[in-house]
Amino acid sequence: MSAGPEQTPVDLAALRRRHASLEAYAGTRLVTLDDGAGRGVRVIEMRSGAGLEAEIVVDRSFDIGRLARDGETVSWHTPAGDRHPALIDPHAEDGQGYLRGFSGFLSTCGFDHIRQPETESARDMPLHPTPDIHYPLHGLGAHQPARLIGHGLSETGDRPHLWCEGEVVQAMNFRGALRLRRRIEMSLGGADLRIRDRVENIGPHPAPSMMLYHFNLGYPLVDTDSRLEFDPSEPLWQSAEHDPRSAFGPPLDSYRSEISVHRPASPGIATCRLVNPARGLELGISFDTATLPCLQLLRLRGAGYYMAGIEPCTTVHRSRGEARAAGELPVLMPGERRDFALDISLTRNTTTSAKE
Repeated sequence: MSAGPEQTPVDLAALRRRHASLEAYAGTRLVTLDDGAGRGVRVIEMRSGAGLEAEIVVDRSFDIGRLARDGETVSWHTPAGDRHPALIDPHAEDGQGYLRGFSGFLSTCGFDHIRQPETESARDMPLHPTPDIHYPLHGLGAHQPARLIGHGLSETGDRPHLWCEGEVVQAMNFRGALRLRRRIEMSLGGADLRIRDRVENIGPHPAPSMMLYHFNLGYPLVDTDSRLEFDPSEPLWQSAEHDPRSAFGPPLDSYRSEISVHRPASPGIATCRLVNPARGLELGISFDTATLPCLQLLRLRGAGYYMAGIEPCTTVHRSRGEARAAGELPVLMPGERRDFALDISLTRNTTTSAKE
């Protein structure tokens, strides 16, 4: 599965003949933030050696904060920064507390709920202490501290790569327990990332499991001529009439939010790209429709809020009730697991860039 062109494998032996320490070329480094609202948050810095950089926020569900190519940050960030999870109450602000920590390239939503806050009966959980369950915006799996399994350089196989791996558990007594195990890989000398997730029900009874991968892109990748390109898909829902494939145009003085949901027409691997022809930048995300059958797209085009969201997800329905009624609410039985695979590439057309 690939979101971009094939990369030429790096000759690791040749690199070692030229570098006394390979860390001068590429590597991973674990740091801990020590100031402001992010104090105490662990971050893994990954450098491919070919201009791709990513910051893995260990204590934010092992999500990806800053993503950059050749020193240019392309991820979208808010003033919240890498806020410590202890400072984020997901149930605050009428269930909108998730937004107090929303920032960076990837925010994983789930593991039991996605989209707007919702209340549902706890009828399937006989020991639950209350008759209803209140699900906040994008669930309780977001913004959770992870257990760091490891990070470093793998020299095995045909393609040497940098890697990091972590584990996040979302659990509550008498409600359920879901565990996310995540591995992120970056090709040595490449411009690609691979995310491999496994969500497993480690509790004693069936548990709904919903996932939405909230990838967020900003300037300079998002600019006047930027466009979203994606495989032929069935349009399923829009928040307002718009063409999701149209050019972004300049930031508007008035705030405009455009959301659409699509179902890729062909099963298998689907791809969505954000292309900025003026800068020669292109970010591609590929995902397997077997476990992520829908693609949600977000376009914010107001001044100060100017970004694109590419969001592969498990269900098109806007509420749990609708998904359950349609028989499309994913449920994991005890011990059952579901795997997710996403590939990301961030490439630059140097010919186009040189003309600017």
